[in-house]
Amino acid sequence: MKGPIRIVVLVVCVSVVLTAVGGKGKGQTTAFDPTLWLEDFRQLQLEMAAHYADLEFAVQDRRMDLPRLRKETEAKLRNAQDERTAQRAIEKFLASFGDGHLEIRWVQPHTSAKPEGDTAPNLCQRLGYNSSLKPGLDFSTYSEFAPLDTEDAKSFPGGLLRLPNGKVIGTIRIGLFTEHAFPEVCEAAAKTLHLADDSKCDQDCENKLEVETANALTASLSKRADALRTAGATALLIDITHNGGGSAWVDAVARELSSVPLRASWMAFLKHPHWTKNLQQELNAVQTDIKNRAGDQNILHAAAKTLDAAIQETEQICQPVDVWDTGKLSCSMLVRNRLYVSGVLDYAKPGSFESLESKTTLFHPARYAYSEDKHRLPLYVVVDRDTWSSAEYLAALLQDNHAATVLGEATGGAGCGYTNGGIPTKLKNSGAEVKMPDCVRLRADGSNEVNGIMPDVLVPWPREASDYQRVGKLVAVLGK
Repeated sequence: MKGPIRIVVLVVCVSVVLTAVGGKGKGQTTAFDPTLWLEDFRQLQLEMAAHYADLEFAVQDRRMDLPRLRKETEAKLRNAQDERTAQRAIEKFLASFGDGHLEIRWVQPHTSAKPEGDTAPNLCQRLGYNSSLKPGLDFSTYSEFAPLDTEDAKSFPGGLLRLPNGKVIGTIRIGLFTEHAFPEVCEAAAKTLHLADDSKCDQDCENKLEVETANALTASLSKRADALRTAGATALLIDITHNGGGSAWVDAVARELSSVPLRASWMAFLKHPHWTKNLQQELNAVQTDIKNRAGDQNILHAAAKTLDAAIQETEQICQPVDVWDTGKLSCSMLVRNRLYVSGVLDYAKPGSFESLESKTTLFHPARYAYSEDKHRLPLYVVVDRDTWSSAEYLAALLQDNHAATVLGEATGGAGCGYTNGGIPTKLKNSGAEVKMPDCVRLRADGSNEVNGIMPDVLVPWPREASDYQRVGKLVAVLGK
C-alpha cells in the first residue's frame, strides 16, 4: 500500500539505565555540578507538560501530588554528590508515575563495535529481527499436561492440559506480540517476497516484509489452535505472562482467536504538532480515495470530516506547565472521542477497504490478514504483573468484548505507546533521552489502560511461588 500507514507502537518500554557521562554528555570528565541536573530536571518538567499523554491521568485519576514530588526531587538533586545519585533521583521521579512507557536512557560511553564473526547478517537480522522470547508458565511441571509438537509449535509452544474435572484445555504460549521476535518466520517471508539477504530495503520494503511476516504468524497461530482442537481441546488458554508487548499485529491475533467480532474502544491523543502531522497524513490518504472515487464515498466523506475536526483540536495547544506548582491542570492536553484505537472506525469486516489508500486510516487492523469464526473454542487469557503494553491490549480488547475470561494477576500498566516514532526529548546537559507516550488507550468503561488489566478471576500467586505452584494454582482455578 502506498498511502501513509499509522502504526501505534505498543511495545513496553522499561527504563534502561546506562553508564552516564560527565559534563554535557560529550564523554569528558568534569566536576559534578548539581546545577546542570536541576536544569535538566526543569527541562523534563516542561517537556512532560507539553507532550506526556498520561499527565492528566496522573493528576485526575492517581491524584499525584506533583508539586511535592517536584520539590522532593529538586532537594535530592541539590544534595547529590555524584552523577549516579542524580540519575537515581530522576529515575525515581519518573517511576512514581507508574507508566511502563515513560522511559529514560542515559548516555552510553562510546565503545568500538565487536566483530560478530565472518558471517554477514542476513536481511532480517539487519532489520532488527531477533528471537528474544521469554518463557511463560511451565506446564511441563504438571503431570496431566502433554505437549503437542506440530510444525507451528516452534513459534507458539503449548499442549493439552487435562483438569481434575476431566476437561481438556489447549495451551498456547505467545511470548511477544511483535513480528521482529520471529526471525525465522521473517526469513521465510523474505523468500516469499523474493528478497535476497543482501537486498536493499527501503521503508516500503520493510513494511511489506513486516506485514508478510505478521500474516504468516497469524496463519501459524490459527493452525496451532486447530491442531489443539483436533487433539481434543474444548477450550484454549493463551499464556501471555511475562509478555512485554509488541506491535499493532496484536489486533490480528485477537481477532483470529475470538469467536465474536471485536469492537475497539476510544483512544485519546495529544494536542500537539506531532499529532497534527499524523492526522494530516491520514486525511491526505482519505482525500486521495475521495478524489479517485474509490470505495464507499459516504464512509470516506465522514472519515474526512472526523479527521478534519481532530486536526483542528490538535492545534489548540495546551501546555499546563503550572501543574508542577499548583498540582492542577489549567487545560486539557488531550483530544477525545474522535478516533478509536483501531482508527476512524471501531469495527470493519476482515478484508475491508483492501484497494484503498486509506484502509489503515479507516481501520488499522485491515493492514493484516485474519479471519472471523463464531465457532471458535472458548478462550482463557492468562496474565501476570509482567504482562505489558500490547499484551495488555489483547487482554483488554477480549475482556471488553466478552470474548475471553482473563485469569491471573493485575498487569503491569503500560497503556498506549508512541505513534510514528513518538516525540523525542533529549535533556540538554546529561544528554539523556526520554520517551513518553503520546496517546491514551481507553477501555470500554472509559478508564485508561495504563491502570493495568484486572483479571476476571484472580489467581493467588505469591511472588516467590515456584513454576509448579503457579501452574497448580491456575489449574485449581480452572477446575472450579
